[in-house]
Amino acid sequence: MKKNLLTAFVFGLAFLFTQLNANATGVFYTNATYPVTATGSKVENLHNLKKGEASTTNILYLVETGDASTDTAAKNGGIKKISYIDVNVKSIFIFWAKTTVTVYGE
Repeated sequence: MKKNLLTAFVFGLAFLFTQLNANATGVFYTNATYPVTATGSKVENLHNLKKGEASTTNILYLVETGDASTDTAAKNGGIKKISYIDVNVKSIFIFWAKTTVTVYGE
């Protein structure tokens, strides 16, 4: 009986941790990319479009390292005028998660 309660508790915690995100996430595995509203500035020339990325890595929901800010992503891509932003979330149960912010602009 205690084993069943402990198992239910662990699965319940895992479910709660995965639902902290505003977008849909899977309990056991997630690999999803979704857009984020940005400045709405139009890209004049698609040949000038630049891309910058920044990410964080999380282990067991205990330790998270990295900087996934839009500012860091823009600096990494040499972007001064942000057009739009994508966020990619990859996770495996509660063991590992990575969030990558991708910024596009000029």
